[in-house]
Amino acid sequence: MRERNEDALLALPHIAFFAVADGLGGLPEGALASSLSVELMQEILTTPGRNGKVNFEELFNAVNMRVYQEGRRISSEVGIGTTLTAMKITRGMIEVGHVGDSGLYLLRPGQPLRHLTTDHTMAEEMRARLRPGDNMYIPDYYTHTLTRCIGQAGEIEVDRFSVPVNAGDRLVLYTDGVTKVLQDAEINKLVWMDDSPEKFTQRVIDIANDRGGPDNITLIAVYL
Repeated sequence: MRERNEDALLALPHIAFFAVADGLGGLPEGALASSLSVELMQEILTTPGRNGKVNFEELFNAVNMRVYQEGRRISSEVGIGTTLTAMKITRGMIEVGHVGDSGLYLLRPGQPLRHLTTDHTMAEEMRARLRPGDNMYIPDYYTHTLTRCIGQAGEIEVDRFSVPVNAGDRLVLYTDGVTKVLQDAEINKLVWMDDSPEKFTQRVIDIANDRGGPDNITLIAVYL
């Protein structure tokens, strides 16, 4: 349904690094914000002598400052912005950096799908404040109202963590064009239909588009 694709992705299999970004459509130049983020990541991570090492705090803050500066140049009043979720696969672990409402799934044989990331949205912040048994009306648009993103401030708080992984696990990085139209149970079913990440990603894209394709659809599947 969108006239422009404001998502971007980065796949660097030789250092086992992957990322997705979703430019904020409510701000100018969403496509620039997301593409600039992944291009700068690639530039930093492929610097000679780096040997694939990643410090997500430094990496995300470098990207954030560059996008912030470009946004001030484009529009001093509102700037530009993007989500950004990235992972680095190491021996038996994945390291993750995350800002916004793109995200990362871990799928393991015989187990429910796991959301490894938490959306930085008004809705999630309100849910986090609820006590057991509490109910609260959360407007639908709060689900997509970001509380944190790349490029809107000179400093950014980055979610950073590591998670153990096993041979046979499947990892899926995604933008919210996927989660707007597919449920967790559907993703979990589709990912085990065969051993081809290419077929899986194409199925997800086809289903999302068949259901109206309300947003740009980007995902990276890595099968361990």
